[in-house]
Amino acid sequence: MTRKQKILYDFILQYMSDKGIAPSFDEMIIVMKLSPKSKSSIHRYLTELEKEQMITRIPAKERGIKINER
Repeated sequence: MTRKQKILYDFILQYMSDKGIAPSFDEMIIVMKLSPKSKSSIHRYLTELEKEQMITRIPAKERGIKINER
């Protein structure tokens, strides 16, 4: 896991712990200090986290992220 993936994963974990739902792409962009047009970068980070089996994305569901138990 890269440093940026770790930052995003920790943010998702904390956000879901606090609020009970996954963060939006816009909230993830802010935390990652990316341009507002960088949704593709967030998508790439999420894809890599999914490949590493850290998360599962739920298709066609807003905020559809599930943290996998390790």
